[in-house]
Amino acid sequence: MDVVVIGAGATGLAAGYLLSRKGADVTILEASSRPGGLLSTFEVGKEHRLEYFYHHFFTHDAEIHWLLDELGLSDRTIYRPATMGVFRDATIHPFNGPTDVLSFPAMSVWARLRFGLSASMLTYLPGVEDDEQTPALEWFRRWAGEEATEAIWEPMMDVKFGDAADRIPVAWMAGRLRQRARSREGTEEKLGYLEGSLQVLVNRLVAVIQEEGADLQCDTPVEQLAVEDGRVTGVVTSEETMNADAVLSTVPTPILARLVEETDAEYASSLRQIEYMGAICTILSLKESLSPVYWLNVADSGFSFGGVIEQTRLIPPDEYGGRHLVYLSRYVHSDHALWKKRKDHLIEQQMNELKRLFGRDVGPILNDHWLFRGRFAAPITGLGFSQLVPSYDSPVPGLFTACMPQVYPDERSTNNSIRIAAGAVDAMGVDTSFLPQGPSLAGRHG
Repeated sequence: MDVVVIGAGATGLAAGYLLSRKGADVTILEASSRPGGLLSTFEVGKEHRLEYFYHHFFTHDAEIHWLLDELGLSDRTIYRPATMGVFRDATIHPFNGPTDVLSFPAMSVWARLRFGLSASMLTYLPGVEDDEQTPALEWFRRWAGEEATEAIWEPMMDVKFGDAADRIPVAWMAGRLRQRARSREGTEEKLGYLEGSLQVLVNRLVAVIQEEGADLQCDTPVEQLAVEDGRVTGVVTSEETMNADAVLSTVPTPILARLVEETDAEYASSLRQIEYMGAICTILSLKESLSPVYWLNVADSGFSFGGVIEQTRLIPPDEYGGRHLVYLSRYVHSDHALWKKRKDHLIEQQMNELKRLFGRDVGPILNDHWLFRGRFAAPITGLGFSQLVPSYDSPVPGLFTACMPQVYPDERSTNNSIRIAAGAVDAMGVDTSFLPQGPSLAGRHG
C-alpha cells in the first residue's frame, strides 16, 4: 500500500510511523523546511532547545507513553509537580486545590464554594461532556454564579477564544478539566516533559520512519490533489505528481479545503466552517525567576497575554544553562491588532505589562527574547461542534484526514495527535489495535 501523508507535524509523523510499522510504503511531504509542526524548537543557548509553543504530557497519556517506549525514549521522560496561580485584583494567588480556592480573596466565601462545586460537577458529573448546546459561560453563571464567572471563568475563556468565548459549549470545558484532573494525585498535579525537549521525539521519529523505508521531503508543499474519476490517486507538487493508493491529510482544515475545492466543493465548504484561533507566544530568557508558579492565569484586564508559563518552574534552569525561560501566551484571530503588531512594539508593551504584574522592571534581568505566531493553533469549538468534525474517511475516495478538530471535546496535545493519527490509519484499513488507548475523549466525533 502506497500512502502519501501531507504534513510532518506530530500527527503526520505518528501516522507515518504507524503505517511504516505495518509495512506500508510511506511518503511524508512537509511544506516548511523541517519536520515538527507545533512541536518545532529553537536554540535558547548552546545545546539547549525549547518549543515555540509550550508543551507537556499528562500522567494518563497512554498513547504517547506507548510511543516513547517504542522509540526507546521512556527513560528520558520527566514528571514533576506543577503549580498554578491566578493574577486577580493586582495580586498573584496560588490556585492548586480546594484550600487555595476557599481562601481566594477575589471572591466571597459563597462564590468560592459555588466555584469549587461547579468545577467538581464539570470534572466528575456524567453527561456534561456531551452537552454541546449549552454555552460554558451560561452554564457557569447558572452553577458557579455571576461573581465566580466574572472573576475566573470569563477572563480564562476570553484569553482562549476572544469574542467567540460566549459560544463555546460546556462539553469543551468539561473535556479540558477532566484531562487535567486525571493527572492529579490528591491536590498535586504532575506534568511530564522530555529531557532535551520534544525535538528528541521528532528526531527519533524521523530516524525510525526513514529506517523503515519511508521518504520524508521538506520544502515540498502539495499544490493540488491528483484525481481520476472522482478518486484521489496522489498529489501534485511543484516538481512531480506522486501516485498513491491513499492520501492522508494532517494539515489544518482551511488548507485541506483549498486542495479539495475543485474535487468536492461541498466538502470544502464544510471544512471552511471550522474557524481557528492563532497563538502568539513571546519567550523570555531571564537571569532569575519571574513567577512563583509554573502556570499563571492573568484574570485582570489590560494585558496582551493571558498566561505566564514559566518553563523553568517545571524543568530546572540547570537544564538550560542556568537560564530562566518564560512563555507569555495569548490566542487571537489573525485579524486582531496584536497579531499584526510589530515584534519590537509588542515586546515593549509586554515589558511594561510585566512591570505592572510583578511590580518590578524586567529589563535588567532579560537575556534575550523571541516571538512566535501560529496561524492555526486551535479550532474554535462552538456550539454543536461535533457536527463540523470531519470524518477520518473523507467523502472523496482515497482521501483521509487526521486534524485538530477531531481532538474535540478534549484539548489538543501530542498524545491526542497520536490518537487521531491512529484513527485515520485505522480508517484506511490498517490495523492499529496494538496501540493502547487512554481515557482521552479525543476521536469521539467525526
